[in-house]
Amino acid sequence: MRVLPVVAAAVLAGAALTACSSPVEIGTAATVGGERISSGRLDSEVREYQSALKQAKITEAQLQIPSVPRAVLLQLISIRQFEQFAKRNGVTVTQREVADFLAEQGGIEKIGPAALTKGVPPSETIPWVRTALLYQKSLQRFGANLADQQSVQAAQVKLFGQMETIPVKVSHRYGTWDPQQGLIEEARFGKPAEAADTASQPDPAAGQ
Repeated sequence: MRVLPVVAAAVLAGAALTACSSPVEIGTAATVGGERISSGRLDSEVREYQSALKQAKITEAQLQIPSVPRAVLLQLISIRQFEQFAKRNGVTVTQREVADFLAEQGGIEKIGPAALTKGVPPSETIPWVRTALLYQKSLQRFGANLADQQSVQAAQVKLFGQMETIPVKVSHRYGTWDPQQGLIEEARFGKPAEAADTASQPDPAAGQ
């Protein structure tokens, strides 16, 4: 059975994606390489996410997510940044590849709940899986042998270096973007913020 590497967590968490925290225009939650994620779009995704949690009988308190809006925004940013990178560099994932992967993993019925616990709204589950597959292919393009952690780490360095060409700007309403931690709370009274939303964002197939 084909399995995505656990290191895909870093990408889906945004933990190693290059970005900056410059101000964005009013009504914008974030921009990714110039592509705008509106505050209205984010609010809609958050409502969908919270509704899905309710249907699944999962409370926000049960999630290891300090802030639902930041967790959802983090996924939207990561998906868009990787889609742009893949388009620029000719990395492709077909619908058949996504479908085959879903079938191998037991279908959307199994992957969906796992994605939900990590801040992925149901409507973004397929793009989330696609992003992980793009990440895997991108690592291989940069010389990674997915069974060899050392080669994966070397490929990550090259890959993340290339991601610098796709900057991210985030509204301060949702926190500060840190290249190593993703979205974190704004510092208050001059004290650095400690909480981050990136610790547990998954590879959608880790351990399967």
